[in-house]
Amino acid sequence: MRRSNFLVCVASALVLFSACSKNDDQPDNNGGGDSTGVVKPKDGIFVLSGRSSPYAGADVLYTSNTLDSGVLATQGTGVEQDGTTFNYAVNNGMLFSLLFNQGNPGAVTVYKPDADKKLTQVSKLQTETMTCYGNVGTEILLTKNAWQNAENYTQWYRLDATTQQIVGQGEINAVDLAGNGDKAFFTDILKVDDKVFASFWKVENGLTFATASPDSNWIAVYSYPGMQLQKVIGDSRTGGIGALMTRGLDLDENGDVYALGTMLDYDKSKKYSANKPVAFLKIKKGTTEYDKSYFLNVSDLSGGQYVYKKNYLGKGYFLLTMCPKPYIYATPFYGALVYGGLKLAVVNVYDGSFKWVTGAPDNTSIQSTSGDANYSALDGTGYVALYYTEDKVAKSAVFKVDGPTATAKIGLATDGKAAITGIYYIQTN
Repeated sequence: MRRSNFLVCVASALVLFSACSKNDDQPDNNGGGDSTGVVKPKDGIFVLSGRSSPYAGADVLYTSNTLDSGVLATQGTGVEQDGTTFNYAVNNGMLFSLLFNQGNPGAVTVYKPDADKKLTQVSKLQTETMTCYGNVGTEILLTKNAWQNAENYTQWYRLDATTQQIVGQGEINAVDLAGNGDKAFFTDILKVDDKVFASFWKVENGLTFATASPDSNWIAVYSYPGMQLQKVIGDSRTGGIGALMTRGLDLDENGDVYALGTMLDYDKSKKYSANKPVAFLKIKKGTTEYDKSYFLNVSDLSGGQYVYKKNYLGKGYFLLTMCPKPYIYATPFYGALVYGGLKLAVVNVYDGSFKWVTGAPDNTSIQSTSGDANYSALDGTGYVALYYTEDKVAKSAVFKVDGPTATAKIGLATDGKAAITGIYYIQTN
């Protein structure tokens, strides 16, 4: 295996506006496994990740039976994580806590709810620190993107969620995949039938993310579990899909894939392109080509806003976290610190309708959101955590968003001592 240092400063450098964003994994709407239909919660538990503030502090995992009401006690409770920045995946009734450990191997701690629905540690292992991953059936496909100037190979690992063991690994030539002298940098992984769709940017390295192709996007199609490249899907109607640790691919109830071109990647001079709009593209079920008749221009619908994070709510509805200016790392709170607030919107990719969300705190008061680590039963509604100020007091609460009406209603709130950074659901039956 070719290995090199993976030197990225995450938590502290974010405050200095130069680091990479944290992304809480949300494969298959936090229910585990893969689905092309509506997933209704049965018997399970909600797990919420939190910190003393969105900008600093160790991650702590809390549990709750509901997101609709109540107060989440965060003092002297929860399971503290051993490290600064974590990403989470739910699979096979367990929560996988993945440490983003800069240049060092990252710990993977596995938790399972006990009979009292309290998190208990099941196992612990180490892998290379990961930058992109997703559920593929009862496995989690982990990738460590080629990052440094001298690093040309992306490593991949298959983690079996049943045995909690690495059951396969390999490498991908990122320079060959890019094909233009840059490196392919994966931004999302999605299981589609018996294949893996992996969206990627073409960047000079993972330190600058500068690209020669800000106005195009690509999806690599692999066989699974062999990870043999079958083809590359390309399009130039919008820019790169997703962003660093920011998901851009979703599978709807019909088996169709929707890809969001965010236009968050900049060129070699670090200038953002305004040549193409932020937009949704579509790949019909059973195909490996874009549907050229489908193009949903989000820039036009939103008045020129950028999408930092998105969540599929089911029935064609997406919850969008938006901001007026781009930032390449798509950090959920960066927009609030620099550009004056984050806004929530709902778009329906079936009929093209777009609405700004009402009932949420004013966008000028929202400091951060739970990004794309939110929960939905794919019934047209979903839950998002907001960190905001009210009467100059910082608050953190979960809001339920109704897709058809684009209205938000406050639910579970913290005791004011922590900020919720992610929402996950573990089915226990």
